[in-house]
Amino acid sequence: MTIKNRFLISYIGGIVIASISILAILCILFYVTTGTVPTPKTWYQTFTKQRSLSPEEELAYVELRNIAKTDPDQLLVEDVQTNFQDIEKKSLGVVIRHDKDILYYSKGLVEKSLVVHFPVFDANNIETKGTIDNAGRLYRFIKFDFYYSDQTKGSILVLKKENNLLEFFTKWGIAIIIIILLASFGAVLFLNQLLRRTIIKPLENLGQFMSELREENLIIETPALPESTAKEVQQLKENFESMRATLLASKKEKQGLENNRKELIASISHDLKTPITSIIGYIEGLREGVADTPEKQEKYLRTIHSKSLALNQLIEELFLYSKLDAEAVPFQFERIQLSDFLVHMAEEFQLYNRDVKFQINAADEVYVSIDRMQMNRAFNNLFENSLKFKKLAEPLSITIEALAAADNVEVYVTDNGQGIADFQLPYVFNHFYRGEAARTTTTGGSGLGLAIVKQIVDKHHGKVQIQSKLQLGTTVTIILARA
Repeated sequence: MTIKNRFLISYIGGIVIASISILAILCILFYVTTGTVPTPKTWYQTFTKQRSLSPEEELAYVELRNIAKTDPDQLLVEDVQTNFQDIEKKSLGVVIRHDKDILYYSKGLVEKSLVVHFPVFDANNIETKGTIDNAGRLYRFIKFDFYYSDQTKGSILVLKKENNLLEFFTKWGIAIIIIILLASFGAVLFLNQLLRRTIIKPLENLGQFMSELREENLIIETPALPESTAKEVQQLKENFESMRATLLASKKEKQGLENNRKELIASISHDLKTPITSIIGYIEGLREGVADTPEKQEKYLRTIHSKSLALNQLIEELFLYSKLDAEAVPFQFERIQLSDFLVHMAEEFQLYNRDVKFQINAADEVYVSIDRMQMNRAFNNLFENSLKFKKLAEPLSITIEALAAADNVEVYVTDNGQGIADFQLPYVFNHFYRGEAARTTTTGGSGLGLAIVKQIVDKHHGKVQIQSKLQLGTTVTIILARA
């Protein structure tokens, strides 16, 4: 069953249950109070008994009661009965009964009905008010019972005919019920239309959009909803829009990873093929006797050896890069003094590269939490990168400066090498990027050095930045949190 039909049934059911409940409560209260089963007639009779007399009714009743008390036989005289017309001019009715006979009744009343429905004689006049049915029409009355001089029973009734509730419903009841039903169903239709406009239709549109949504359509935004749309539907639309944006971002990330993977495979293929091709060429030269002298053979072997070492280094760096990218390298963080760590790294690098000059400026009381081995690898990559691209005419000089702030430490590694062109700076941390168009073409390298540096610094929740000018040197900034 649809939401629309469920709401429609709930509206109608609510009206019916509320109406029945109110009617049942009123009927129970009436029965407990009066002891009679409630009907429209008993409802009206109870209502009229509680009403006070109008001044006209009171005056006419008192006048007739005085006559009945002082000289009841006067009521039998026709001349006195003609005086009842003054009372009848006040829209009142008068009935005089002698024993079981009706001596006088006002015009408009039916004698046979009066005889049948006349109230019971009560000499004590305890129940003096009530309602009498006369030929299907109800009259509100006040009576007085007495005895004539011959001790026969007598009664006077003063009646008031009015447009009472029962007569009103008898005449207009069907029309009123129809109007009430039409108004109720009109209200239900209005609420149903309001429900459709604010909930059902937006949900249908949202559902249709969701069914038509495919991976290639994720870029299309969710259609806007009218301002009158229910708050819950608006929230559903916002949640769906958030989900769509997340899926779109995931798709773009997936596409980026796929492109990155393809680019990585292409770069690996290229960088592996070049040294392997060279090695194969030199080996074939040896086999075919191209190197026909010991000097040439030694030269070929040295070249094969250097190409093999470069290939081995490429494979190692590629393996490390892949493990870092897959988060397969465990990091063991420890709190160390930064100045001692930097001095140790510089001294270790100088053991194999004595021509490199280091200058270190770092405060003694600065501590950082790092993985010693991995961060050492990152700085070594920076040093080796500077060494590969140093100026040919002057020795390499590297300055390491650590500036401590309140929450972090900025380590500047500055060299006096060839520098990097401005248009290449955004790409130097990408894997397999060498930028050799602006540098020498004999440096070699895997193009993974700075990419590995960035991965290691990222794993330390730090940042790495680079500034450089051609022929003026390069500065790499590593920002780490203080420990």
